Amino acid sequence: MTSWAQTAWILALNSWQENLRSRFYQLSAVFGVVFLYVSLLLGMLAADQEVRVLLDFGLSLIELLGMAGGVYGATSVILREMETKTIYLILTRPVTRGQYLVGRFAGLALSVAASMALMALAHLSILFLKGWTWEWVYPAALLGAYLKTLTAVALGVFFALFSSSSLTALAITLILWTLGHFLPEIRFMIRWTSSMATAPLHVLSYVVPDLQLLNARDRLVEIGPSTVRPGLWIAYTTAYCATWLGLARALLSRKEF
Repeated sequence: MTSWAQTAWILALNSWQENLRSRFYQLSAVFGVVFLYVSLLLGMLAADQEVRVLLDFGLSLIELLGMAGGVYGATSVILREMETKTIYLILTRPVTRGQYLVGRFAGLALSVAASMALMALAHLSILFLKGWTWEWVYPAALLGAYLKTLTAVALGVFFALFSSSSLTALAITLILWTLGHFLPEIRFMIRWTSSMATAPLHVLSYVVPDLQLLNARDRLVEIGPSTVRPGLWIAYTTAYCATWLGLARALLSRKEF
């Protein structure tokens, strides 16, 4: 491991420890367990489809809470450190802005992974108690949900620096994350409409992440070994996150510390 990567990794571990101690991530874990218990009640209403409802609802909840925790951290951590001048102390050491951003992003990624893993364990425990048998599509759906969360975190970091407002960054990130689930429909509109009115859609199609590519959860029935491509998913997520972190690095370099 190079000295550059070592420094970024130290920052990531530090950020991870801080996030795990924060009340938000503790509440995320608590609410995950509580809502998974609520999913039991929903499963009772589904009669013969109880296990299916538990599976879908639990995976959806894990994704939403993981995304909420990640985006909250992405849109608040860096701005809070700028307000409290903590970032000045970090950057006065032999730490580059690129190392700082990569470290903070990796720390958030570790925090989200830990939170989602805990919720997944609780979810699996409930499923097994209900007679569910292990299916290989479960880790595929969980991986897709985690990668979708990472794209939202990268967007949150960029827009936090771009707007200097955590609320604005949070709102924009959530909008783009939502639109990312409809990217195939947006591209369809562009393809079949020649009007100049679609020009904004062209721009939008390059900005929003293709979350349907990673959305294995909604395709559990039709999904098969030929449709699960973790290598492609990871490569796409890596490229997307690297692009937005690179843009965030450019914004951070323009700020005087």
